[in-house]
Amino acid sequence: MGYVGRVAGIARRLLGRLGGPAPVKRDAPYRRVGKGAGKPHRPILLNLETSDGSGQACHPDVVYIPGGFGSKRWPYWMVCTPYPYKDNRVENPEVFVSYDGIFWTVPEGGRNPLVPMPKVAGDHNSDPDMVFHENHLWLYSRETQKSRAPGETPDRNIIYLLKSEDGVHWRPPVQVLEDSAGRGLLAPAVIHDGQCFQMWTVELEGGALKLVRRSSTDGVGWTARRTGRVIGLDAGRQPWHIDVIAERDRLSAALVSCTGLGGSGTRLHYAHSEDGGLTWATQGSMLEQVYEFEANLQYRASLRKVDDDTSEYELWYSASSVTDVFSIAYVRLARVKNRLVPREPRSVIAEAVTAG
Repeated sequence: MGYVGRVAGIARRLLGRLGGPAPVKRDAPYRRVGKGAGKPHRPILLNLETSDGSGQACHPDVVYIPGGFGSKRWPYWMVCTPYPYKDNRVENPEVFVSYDGIFWTVPEGGRNPLVPMPKVAGDHNSDPDMVFHENHLWLYSRETQKSRAPGETPDRNIIYLLKSEDGVHWRPPVQVLEDSAGRGLLAPAVIHDGQCFQMWTVELEGGALKLVRRSSTDGVGWTARRTGRVIGLDAGRQPWHIDVIAERDRLSAALVSCTGLGGSGTRLHYAHSEDGGLTWATQGSMLEQVYEFEANLQYRASLRKVDDDTSEYELWYSASSVTDVFSIAYVRLARVKNRLVPREPRSVIAEAVTAG
């Protein structure tokens, strides 16, 4: 080692002793990478036993069933997909259950993934969404078949429906929508409003991403598309993913916006609609990117209103770190006018002690 090298080594050791610059570590998901604005949201990261063994997952959709469902009467049911380091080969829908929305397990007798990996290299599954209707779970998901003639024909995207009467045994998938024109059919979000099914997707139209709504009486055959609009996004932002719930006086949504057609720079917003889901109003971001696990992206989320008599919500949202580690986080929120703001996370143990 030359003179310059020895001097540099001594300098590094001295800086270390004096608390100087140190290598940035990316292995601490709760490490704060920004102070954020307003009240910190203090999320809880879910520990999921994904079938690929990574524990990394994204795109959650949670259904709450009063009284529970399945052999053990679980009230919370979640579908999500493994997505370790953005590996879409294992991005296949998986189902988990919970009694509190925080601790999750595979339902007894269940087996993940529900949908196998496509056989053709490059094809992949994504974007599951689940509804509880007529004592069945209805699970919608998307398969992308990559163009066999890139540059000449677009990818083919298909929405499938799976149904289950116990959450463990699933009927074979039924195709309900298809797009071969390059619109994308991204991120289906489905509800049943008491009269019919409503589905929202994000689709490419005129070079921009748009929210699109369709209706169905049976959840299989869908009406023609109706293009909606989103009011209040910052310039340069477009809708990317959405989850919709029905409330007494409105539809509420966890809306993800992006800055590019590939879903870059995603952020999470609260949005609401008073015209049946064609016009959505939003303002600002819902949560700041405070922690390492969400420093790169805040991604698709699932929203639940706790009950009709409170302004409280539960939110499960996916996120990725700068090293593309994907996680799903839980946070408790409250609605103040037309914004959702963080609340202290619910403590199951504390509630049990208080109740006793």
